Amino acid sequence: MLRSPLPWPTRLALAALLLGLCLVSVLLWQRLLTTEQARVAERVDYQARSLAQQLETSLHKQVDDLRRIALQWNHRGRIPLDEWLLDSRFSLKRFKGYLAIQWLDADLRMRWIEPLQGNEAAQQFRLTPAHPNFNLAIQAKNAGEPRFSNSFDLAQGGSGFILYTPLYIHNEHNERVFDGFLQGVFRVEGLMDELLNHPDSHNFSAYLLEAGQPIYSHQQPDALDTLQQEVPLDLLNNQSFTLRLKPTAQLVQSLATLLPQIALGASLTISLLLVAAIGLALDNARRANALQVGNRRLSDELEQRAQIEHVLRDSRERLQLVIDLTDSSHDGLFIIDPQNRDILHMNQATHNSLGYSAEAFRELLKQDPEQLLPGYHAWLEGVRQAQQDQLSSIFQQKMRRRDGSEQAAEISAQLVLVNNREYLIGVTRDNSQRLQLEAQLQRLSQQDGLTGLYNRRFFDSQLAIEWRRLRRQGASLTLLMIDIDYFKRYNDHLGHLAGDDALRQVADILRTSLKREGDSACRYGGEEFAIILADTGLEGGLHVASRLQQRLATLHLAHPDSPLGCLTLSIGLAVAEPGSGESPQRLMERCDQTLYRAKHEGRNRICISQDNPA
Repeated sequence: MLRSPLPWPTRLALAALLLGLCLVSVLLWQRLLTTEQARVAERVDYQARSLAQQLETSLHKQVDDLRRIALQWNHRGRIPLDEWLLDSRFSLKRFKGYLAIQWLDADLRMRWIEPLQGNEAAQQFRLTPAHPNFNLAIQAKNAGEPRFSNSFDLAQGGSGFILYTPLYIHNEHNERVFDGFLQGVFRVEGLMDELLNHPDSHNFSAYLLEAGQPIYSHQQPDALDTLQQEVPLDLLNNQSFTLRLKPTAQLVQSLATLLPQIALGASLTISLLLVAAIGLALDNARRANALQVGNRRLSDELEQRAQIEHVLRDSRERLQLVIDLTDSSHDGLFIIDPQNRDILHMNQATHNSLGYSAEAFRELLKQDPEQLLPGYHAWLEGVRQAQQDQLSSIFQQKMRRRDGSEQAAEISAQLVLVNNREYLIGVTRDNSQRLQLEAQLQRLSQQDGLTGLYNRRFFDSQLAIEWRRLRRQGASLTLLMIDIDYFKRYNDHLGHLAGDDALRQVADILRTSLKREGDSACRYGGEEFAIILADTGLEGGLHVASRLQQRLATLHLAHPDSPLGCLTLSIGLAVAEPGSGESPQRLMERCDQTLYRAKHEGRNRICISQDNPA
């Protein structure tokens, strides 16, 4: 007698169950795919904004160079041509995006150009009201602040920009009068090619837009329009420019993973096995009732059972293959019940990377999840809140290894509701090396390559940070501006190698003379240094300044072309109360003026700002 199949209602019920589980699997796959695409979009957006910030920072650095020259001009009263040429050539050499650096006098006539070669067409130039930049230049003059122009046709040919930096001198009545503009001239293509000379820029096609219209493009062959980003650029006063970035297919591919496909395959396989198991149970019950029919019926049933067991073994082998594939991944994959913290599934990387056995990991998560994942309950609440607000489900956490040390972990988590029961699916990745690399890059970006001191970028950032902190605490801040006396003569007489060695020795004195955490020594530019002394008043600042001069004197670094016979330091000292309403810029101006006074009065001395608080 042939065995009768399962009744149609039962078969329809099993088919409906299988269809429902497959639908849940597809929804899970779609959710994971959406999450991954959102993660890719976030990473692309982060890199795009990071590149835009690098462009702004690079251009602002050149603005600071021109501001430095202008500051010397304003304090000293129109610096000599040879010194202006030296400063201009130094800026041109440091930043290849310049076309020229120029001086327009108070009558807006061209006076000085560096380099002259290639810029002869601008020698007889005069800025008139008919020029498109005339109103912008007048705004810069009236405001006393630099202004960055829109693009226009250059006298030298081609399209470009100009940075107008107003200059001032004092007349015979000691009145501050306008003395023209220090101009940084850029050709569009040269400026953008230089600013985009960065490793990250090769991952994007870049377009510079002015008022929505492209004026420059740097294209990669495999750029994608679907993930393009437009980031506004803040170039001093000018907000007309936008940077449009299109990521390359190679960048997007490097950010993608196979997790959605693996999860879909595993989920469909588990669904199929579950339905097969239910069908097998129903069939076993039906066969148990059929045992009463007789030996032949029993023989037929046994044969059918053997066939079904063969199918089940084959299915189990395929399930084991899926599990083995997930165990070969370096990323941890786990599925848990967040209510009782039971682990439904996890691969070997989940517990092996932390030094636990599978059983020890399960037990620790069950009994004391905070020991395994510090802040576990707050993190779980954060996952729930992020999912409700449709925010990123990628979290940076710390996991504790079996030996007690901590491991940085990037966790992508998703809560899934199945049959009114909540499950947490997560993927963990050890990203310690990436975090260390990012920290190392951050340190390198803040360090001067020659002296090992902090650079100008760190100085500006640290001064702002300490200013805000001390303003809240009501404490003082002391700033030292330090200049090596007659250093140009030292370089000219002994050579640049000896000059570099002297800079390193002075930097070592500055670094080892600071005893407190939070005090910062920076190379401000050339032979000029700056020291930030937080929570320090006039007496403490004088003590540090005197110690610097004494330690340099003990080295007896001979200076054949100095009236003093050896290397010495001129130091300007200014003290500020951040809570009094003074700005960091005003403190820097006072300190720079005091340093100039120390040099004017004979060098090798410490001068104190006359505007220090009592």
